[in-house]
Amino acid sequence: RNFDQVDVFVAPSEFLRQRYINWGIAPERITVIENGQQDTQVLPPRIITEGEKRNRFAFFGQINPFKGIDLVLQAITLLPKEKRKQIVLEIHGTNLEHQSEAFRQQINALAQPLAEKGILLWVGAYRPEQLRGRMAKIDWVIVPSIWWENSPMVIQEAFTCGRPVICSNIGGMAEKVTHGVDGLHFDVRNPTDLGSLLSQVSGDNELWDKLHAGIKKPLTYQECAIKHLELVK
Repeated sequence: RNFDQVDVFVAPSEFLRQRYINWGIAPERITVIENGQQDTQVLPPRIITEGEKRNRFAFFGQINPFKGIDLVLQAITLLPKEKRKQIVLEIHGTNLEHQSEAFRQQINALAQPLAEKGILLWVGAYRPEQLRGRMAKIDWVIVPSIWWENSPMVIQEAFTCGRPVICSNIGGMAEKVTHGVDGLHFDVRNPTDLGSLLSQVSGDNELWDKLHAGIKKPLTYQECAIKHLELVK
């Protein structure tokens, strides 16, 4: 009855819109407007020396069982030793201390050996104004969630900074990242597939250049506001 009073619903992704249509909202009553981002210049690519590879990956966000950081650690651990040494993973996130003891133990058991070998850098929490500075030092953003996600802000933030995204092939992630154009998909919950993909891209600078060139600037805050205002004209 409350929803009968609403003129139009707004979803930040077509995936989420379809979920609500399946739930019962009439298609003509719900539209898609992407979440806005800062209107800033794309960051330059990370400076690399001759012969160096674009092998620096980063996870940004909350650390919990749904976000898939354990999947990334498993993926790297499963790689052969020589392949593993070619990868650097940075974790920019927080809230591990608020998770279950079993999950904390699992993450620590996976992370410690990688950290000792210099493969894993646990950078920790960050403030919004620090995000661009951290993304400037990496090549790829990984979004390995095992749940659908609606319209992950980290994907739009990565594109704003000019960083290709590697993500799970489901939900809002698969919608926001076009495989082979501005990023790559891997089979959700599959550490073997993810590991193979990380190994492949860490040695392929030409692929990074192609995906970097395919990134389109996300909607700005101002453009997002205008789209919302147009709904009430």
